[in-house]
Amino acid sequence: MTIDAFDWQQYDQRRPIPGSTSYMYGVDSYLDGVCAMDYDPWVHAEDLGVPVIFRPDLPTPKMVACYSRRKQAIFVRPNQHFIVERCAIAHEIVHFENDDVGTTRTQEDRANRIAARRLIRASRIAELYGITDDPDRIALHLEVTERMLRVYFENHRDRL
Repeated sequence: MTIDAFDWQQYDQRRPIPGSTSYMYGVDSYLDGVCAMDYDPWVHAEDLGVPVIFRPDLPTPKMVACYSRRKQAIFVRPNQHFIVERCAIAHEIVHFENDDVGTTRTQEDRANRIAARRLIRASRIAELYGITDDPDRIALHLEVTERMLRVYFENHRDRL
């Protein structure tokens, strides 16, 4: 079935418009231009073919999400706040992309670093310049956890 780019009833607005110059920031490019759409980890997981499965029995009680190489799936604890869930899925997608086994500090740092870069666009931080310098408010506006914002600032000061 061909979808007319202007048929908004059939078009999935979470995705770039077919035949346009729009793209999802952090997937194919980190170019933060006017055609960039904010990163959406649910759409990215769907595009990669990795299922996101909600289940309460994750390996440890404090675990929010995990990637299973054996099952080729991301498991997420249900009833998490939208922002926590968003960051966790972005983090686990990086483990999927790198076919990680286990959880070494190097793997965790890489997953945090890449997830933060995908989730946070410098232009979105610039929009807040002069409005607030409170990290909690910035994180809330960007729809990321305070931890993810901290990781971004630690790794991308040159882009601010």
